[in-house]
Amino acid sequence: MNCGLEQVEISWGGRRILAELRRTRRRVLRVEVRPAGNVVVIAPCGVEMEAIQQRVKRKCPWIFREIDRIASRPAVTPTRHFVSGETHLLLGKPYRLSVEQSDQPEVRIDGTRLRLLTPQPGNSSECSELMKAFYTSTARTVFRERLDALAPPFLRKGMTYPSLVILAMSKRWGSYTTNDRVILNVDLVRASPSLIDYVICHELAHGFYGDHGKEWQNLLSTVMPDWERRKARLEALLR
Repeated sequence: MNCGLEQVEISWGGRRILAELRRTRRRVLRVEVRPAGNVVVIAPCGVEMEAIQQRVKRKCPWIFREIDRIASRPAVTPTRHFVSGETHLLLGKPYRLSVEQSDQPEVRIDGTRLRLLTPQPGNSSECSELMKAFYTSTARTVFRERLDALAPPFLRKGMTYPSLVILAMSKRWGSYTTNDRVILNVDLVRASPSLIDYVICHELAHGFYGDHGKEWQNLLSTVMPDWERRKARLEALLR
């Protein structure tokens, strides 16, 4: 239950921002830096502003580091219209799209080009569907290969070999379900194999720990010591 809406000033190192303060019935104070760079402080009802500011102050280095990281990201990938000349990513590599007339619909790689062959080169919806089918087919092969390669350390800890599900997801790269399924976003096929590996290991670690707490971090660090660097690269690359 929400108890009202306020603002809290956050100052650190000469910098100052106003964060949205949300009061709730929950007992734990939480600070969130949203994908757009805005900050939300969620605090229990009844806690004095001074106490909130003192607790938020301890998080200031992290807050402004997250704000700077978000601000340094490249611009959001523009909407694709599936016309010749566009650049499309596949496994971390950029390819120039070439839309061509053909009686046999197909998408294939030709050097640095993605050749999209279709009976209707002017039909963007048809071209989009062909590209989605190509990405999905590639994802099935690559994601399975990477899961097979990355699973052994987790299996040795007692994990049941998970099934793989590939879906189009709007807000996350993957998830691990309670019935031992690794679900991966098909759009992840645009990333390099090293970043795909990060997402898979991230989800496999959730097979043992449901949150992102210290135990989860320690497990992930054991199998992938540079996971934080890969995470930052993924967030910067695919937006």
